[in-house]
Amino acid sequence: MSFQAELGQYLRMGRVQALLSREQVAERMRPPVSPRTIASWEVGSRAISVARLADFCEVIGRPVAAVLPSKDDRTQVIHAPRLSRAADPRLRPLAGWAAPYDNELIRFTPEAITQAAALCGVEAAWLKRRLLNLQRR
Repeated sequence: MSFQAELGQYLRMGRVQALLSREQVAERMRPPVSPRTIASWEVGSRAISVARLADFCEVIGRPVAAVLPSKDDRTQVIHAPRLSRAADPRLRPLAGWAAPYDNELIRFTPEAITQAAALCGVEAAWLKRRLLNLQRR
């Protein structure tokens, strides 16, 4: 995963934890941007400038350092409702586990993915890909 895509995950996680919609963040930025721009930053399809990153972080109430991925941090982030509604029967144990997390973002370290894969009876690489697919929807 590219740095831009990882940064996007952290931007989204910060926004969701701040209980703000893309529209709300877009309106509060100076100058305002479109919600579509926020979405493109979050999925990593568009680079965010340093000035815009600082403004985004001010709007969500987080320091810039809180949204910067580090090389050693290979966590995967997924919105709990997406995981809890996963239709794939192989994900049922994980979906049930995620249900009480309401509207939170869940971070999976590589070790957690390995353990979750064992819980679901699947390969860790498969689960990692599946979580990425769920996250992008």
